[in-house]
Amino acid sequence: MPLSVTVIFAKRLKDARTMRGLSQRALGGLVSGDKASGSVRVNRYEQQVNRADMDTAAALAKALGVPLAYLFATDDDQAELLLVFDKLSDSERSKLLGLAQQMAGGKTKK
Repeated sequence: MPLSVTVIFAKRLKDARTMRGLSQRALGGLVSGDKASGSVRVNRYEQQVNRADMDTAAALAKALGVPLAYLFATDDDQAELLLVFDKLSDSERSKLLGLAQQMAGGKTKK
């Protein structure tokens, strides 16, 4: 059974926060300006008590320096690819996209 979007978001949020070396308090302060209440909000997202709306998810992604799509990536390979892709120049992205399209050869995911 696939994981719910809430579970995926909570995992990716915690992973990105840990990867950046930020505490819940520090991330909460970056997003809300108030470390105390921000910390509670981040904790509730990570514990799947609350769900972030899209604007909040975008603000969290920006504060963490990750693409918004990363927070919703359904598997680890996809998440890693999004992080790598985000670091590439426009020309490198174009090359990688062309290669991926060539490799897929018209395959569609079911």
